[in-house]
Amino acid sequence: MRWELLFADLEASLDAADRADLDVEIAERTRDERATVPLAGRLLAHPGVAVRLVLHDGAAIEGAVADAAGAWVLLDGAPGQVLVPLAAVSSCEGLGHGATEVGAVRLRMGVGTVLREIAERGDAVSVQTPGGRWHGRVAAVGADHLELASERGMRTVPLAAVLAVRAG
Repeated sequence: MRWELLFADLEASLDAADRADLDVEIAERTRDERATVPLAGRLLAHPGVAVRLVLHDGAAIEGAVADAAGAWVLLDGAPGQVLVPLAAVSSCEGLGHGATEVGAVRLRMGVGTVLREIAERGDAVSVQTPGGRWHGRVAAVGADHLELASERGMRTVPLAAVLAVRAG
């Protein structure tokens, strides 16, 4: 018997077992880390990347990721920019595997926060819901609804019904 061969075989077996244990640990850590990544983190990691969002009503919106927060994504597309609540998204195509951390401030920036800024600016918008699309200016934003002022008067739209808000 050659002791050197025995030791080499033993060392190779131990190395293989260590590598297998390391591979299992890496896979577990990757899975655990991935479980903490929100969709906003995936979107934030892909600025300028063209994506296709399918909304709950089946409509699709395409554009390049301009910004995102815990509750929404802003896309640059034709025509103009569109704010999409993440709660209205059924699926997203075009994202790579990367992700980034979504800071505490961005996690708190809900759709209502953005709509309040739009209301203060007085910008004209188009609000898309499963029930239709309405044009006007956001007059006010409550806890769970917005008031859209138009030539026809005031329309109250629940935030839960908003699929997209387009500029202009």
